[in-house]
Amino acid sequence: MNNDRAKSAMTGNGAATGAKTDDRANILLVDDRAENLLALEAILEPLGQVLVRANSGPEALKQVLIVDFAAILLDVQMPGMNGFEVAEIIKSRERSRTIPIIFLSAISKEEAYVFKGYSMGAVDYVFKPFNTDVLRSKVAVFVDLYCKQRELQHQAELLREAEKRELELEHRTSLLEAEARSAAKLSQMNDELHRRQVALEQAMGARNRFYASMSHELRTPINAVIGYSTLMLDNIYGPLNGKQKEGLQRTLKAARHLLELVNDVLDLSKIEAGKIELSLQPVMFPALIEDLFVTVRPLADEYGSTLSLDMDGEPFTIVSDPRRVRQILLNLLSNAIKFGEGKPIRVSCKQNEDKGVQLEVVDQGVGIAPDDMPRIFEEFVQVTESKQPGTGLGLPISRRLAQLLDGSLTACSTPGQGSTFRLTLPASLEDDLAPTAELVAATVA
Repeated sequence: MNNDRAKSAMTGNGAATGAKTDDRANILLVDDRAENLLALEAILEPLGQVLVRANSGPEALKQVLIVDFAAILLDVQMPGMNGFEVAEIIKSRERSRTIPIIFLSAISKEEAYVFKGYSMGAVDYVFKPFNTDVLRSKVAVFVDLYCKQRELQHQAELLREAEKRELELEHRTSLLEAEARSAAKLSQMNDELHRRQVALEQAMGARNRFYASMSHELRTPINAVIGYSTLMLDNIYGPLNGKQKEGLQRTLKAARHLLELVNDVLDLSKIEAGKIELSLQPVMFPALIEDLFVTVRPLADEYGSTLSLDMDGEPFTIVSDPRRVRQILLNLLSNAIKFGEGKPIRVSCKQNEDKGVQLEVVDQGVGIAPDDMPRIFEEFVQVTESKQPGTGLGLPISRRLAQLLDGSLTACSTPGQGSTFRLTLPASLEDDLAPTAELVAATVA
């Protein structure tokens, strides 16, 4: 056998020539005689396909397991396992049942053998010696059918891949369209949100301007009422009888309450507008609390409450806005007195681990119901049923001021036992608020 034939055929022991690297079809030649295999190779070599040898039935079955064949030329008479037995096993396997089998026989020419061959699934039964051109033509037909079938399978695979890519493309397109719609909707929502935010800022600005204007306009006549009422009570314009004096005292009390409301509204509008100016100075404890006791003692005496101070440690100083700290504590003390039912009021003061201050105003009054606790820091809300006068702005303003001072204001209460309001402030605001103070000053200017 020449070199080209050796490259395309099996070696004498039936081993495979290697993995297929081209589009040629495999043809299995099965015969126990080497000279017959050489003759078949010579006949089929012009087809240009891969010729695979098998010199026994078991070797043929082994090759069928590992290689796809376009046709099998199978000798009937072989020792050990004849061609019929080999064909029966080949046809029983799903992988190889459709491979065309051409039986080759030199002696089994009786009709019974031919019929058996066809019954085993053979496509042809050829007698030796056979016509070279006829045999080659028959094999060529099966090779051509195999190649066409393989091409159809390849086209089907390409079609499935194309359909898969089309489905993926449609899915991707749908996703992109959905994302585009979502993006457009999100953009629309953002635009609407921006418009609403602008409208809200404009409304809040108008409201704050109204608050400020109203507060300034109202404080002038209120102060006049307070001033003239005080002069009349001091008998500057002559003596008053009992009824007149009582009426003026009620007028003065109502005017002061109205002035308190106006001042609270003005403070609230400044806080919301971001125009609260902080003046940072040393704040000394407990001196500031002792000074506040002097201020609120007349109110405490009126309600029958005593004031006490618990100082934990030595006096100390923080850097904050003393005016705003006084405003917060004055509101807490006033509330404790008004709602303390004449019982003792205690203020505790201590320096925390960060060198800041922690203050607690504790009363033994009516307390606050658990359901009302979340509402006590809301504007214009008075949760108690007490008839004590108030604006409903003191606690909200106090908490906002505490936050502006980089601190916090919290509360806890037990109905019937009293309430505790805790104010914490940092050791210093000088570094944190210097840029803010400059910005506020520039804005006001």
